[in-house]
Amino acid sequence: MGINNIVKIPATVGFLLFANLCHMQTCTAIGTILATNNTIKDGDTLVSGGGEDFALGFFSPHNSTNRYVGIWYNKIRPETIVWVANRDTPLADSSGIITIDVNGDLVILDGRGGAIWSTNTSTLAKIAHAELLDTGNLQLREVDSDNTRRVLWESFDYPTDTHLPTMKLYSDPKRNDTRVGMTSWRSASDPSPGNFSSGIDPQKLPQVVILDGADPRWRSGPWDGGTYIGVPAMDYMYLNGYNLNKNYEGMIEVSYDYFNDSFYNRYVLDSLGMLKQLVWEEEKNSWFTAWSAPDTECDLYGRCGPNGRCSMSSSPICNCLKGFEPKYSGEWNGGNWSAGCVRSKQLECEKNGNGSWKGDGFLKMERIKVPDFADSLAAGSLTECEEKCQKNCSCVAYAHTSLIGCMIWGGDLMDIQQFAKGGVDFNIRLPASELGSLDFIAGEMAYAGFLHAIRSVEEKGLCGLSSCCVQG
Repeated sequence: MGINNIVKIPATVGFLLFANLCHMQTCTAIGTILATNNTIKDGDTLVSGGGEDFALGFFSPHNSTNRYVGIWYNKIRPETIVWVANRDTPLADSSGIITIDVNGDLVILDGRGGAIWSTNTSTLAKIAHAELLDTGNLQLREVDSDNTRRVLWESFDYPTDTHLPTMKLYSDPKRNDTRVGMTSWRSASDPSPGNFSSGIDPQKLPQVVILDGADPRWRSGPWDGGTYIGVPAMDYMYLNGYNLNKNYEGMIEVSYDYFNDSFYNRYVLDSLGMLKQLVWEEEKNSWFTAWSAPDTECDLYGRCGPNGRCSMSSSPICNCLKGFEPKYSGEWNGGNWSAGCVRSKQLECEKNGNGSWKGDGFLKMERIKVPDFADSLAAGSLTECEEKCQKNCSCVAYAHTSLIGCMIWGGDLMDIQQFAKGGVDFNIRLPASELGSLDFIAGEMAYAGFLHAIRSVEEKGLCGLSSCCVQG
């Protein structure tokens, strides 16, 4: 997997790029609803009802003459695009119009009357209206004779690079896919879908991921009901109303509410593959970055390969976990850590099967971003979590938090990061010979049965038979 360099850009720079919304002419607001047989011409805008916080119309990105239909904040300058309709099919001039066709679909037509984009609802609606809501959601509705309005299509189901308040992102665990997620712009002047996408990874313990094509670039770690445990910088203060749960169809959905009663709070996946939470500061007339990821080299997925640990406070940043050694020492010493690490000594479980599990113990590591592919295990306490992992030879590590419960891992441990603060306690299975002296074990292991066995050996004067005994 190719790893991109991390480039930090101030939050305000990205938004100075979108200023040419109406070809330098004054936009004309035509109302909040587009009815059948009405049109929106280039230079006209549809504004949202209520507070008029959003507008829809034609725009050109910075350094581009192509015309697109998009939605932007109506009261913020410089203007900020939050949704684009015709990402792949721009207009070459200002002759385009937005209208509702005879089938009830919202369409964008070029100067010759050809459709370059459509909602394609496959529902024939005699009367349809398009309305821009004050959430930034564009809805196409069928209007019945009794004035009942049924939503046929809405832009919130087709996000581009921005996740707005009340918008829901979905993933389907049954299909192992991300149904609704964000996709970056290709560049600041090209809103066509870029290399990066972000959404909910539908594992047993869901997490947010960024993909570079099909390759993972970053992950948040599991959601604990209040925050993502792999993002120490994610401030509870800016998570007002943030929620991740399963809906009645079994799909995982994530949404959030307005921060501090402000509409101006959003998540953006930019063209460099950075996911940011941005909050508008009225006094400073600028966007504040509440958090962003990936923020450091260690945030990049699998930077140190399988069974490696990445720490920005270490030099080099990659080290093998205790009990492991580089798979290819030449590559590792040369700074190529992608192959990761392998065990220095075989586990007793691996040598002799489940009956020998008492010959292994656990080493506790603190302030850790837990590895990928966590599984959940029913266990009411830390002690029970450890005991169940200890007795299962396929369990090579465990962690327990009060909000998530027991997490276990099997196989290689991928994407472990050492934090300066935050993270969780993570416990890795090692053979007893890798755990050092009794004092070290007592400080680092919680498995009481193993400690009792070592103490019994010591009391019987058999220290010579145990490398774990304290001598002298």
